[in-house]
Amino acid sequence: MHTVFEQADYQDVKTNEPTTVKLNTYLKFAIDPHTIGLLESEFTQEVLTVKAAHVMPVPNKPSCILGILSRHRRVYWAIDLAMLLGLQPLNQTMQLYEVILTSVQELAIALIVPSITGIVHLPSNYFEHDLSSIPTTLKPYLKGYIHERERKEISYLLQAESILKSTILHS
Repeated sequence: MHTVFEQADYQDVKTNEPTTVKLNTYLKFAIDPHTIGLLESEFTQEVLTVKAAHVMPVPNKPSCILGILSRHRRVYWAIDLAMLLGLQPLNQTMQLYEVILTSVQELAIALIVPSITGIVHLPSNYFEHDLSSIPTTLKPYLKGYIHERERKEISYLLQAESILKSTILHS
């Protein structure tokens, strides 16, 4: 597990008084080998690893739907998140899937990703919201992003509700 900030104390520029910024918790994971994703922890039910053989294929569905997955007497659509977002799909030879069980209100889904990094704590004002330089396929699913220039890494904050309500999944 990786924590970016333990505590965030900042100095207010106008009043010169110290202020405490509320930190939010996010699940950090790889979407594909070159893309980092973040998901607000409130939408994450569970994180697990399952054998690829436990995902049952379903015919006549979009290619990003790998099949169905059963967990705790509930059935979830198993989604290749990278493929849904128009990025590099999962390696088809994977024997184990990293799964993020995600829910928003009554909707739930199993997002399949290459790896899960851990949990990070970030202030909500840490994200950039100008999406003009973001790939078009990602824009409908994003709330913001972080560009960490020293590590040359961009982390995308995904909007769980937009993923679960994607027209690709409901066609």
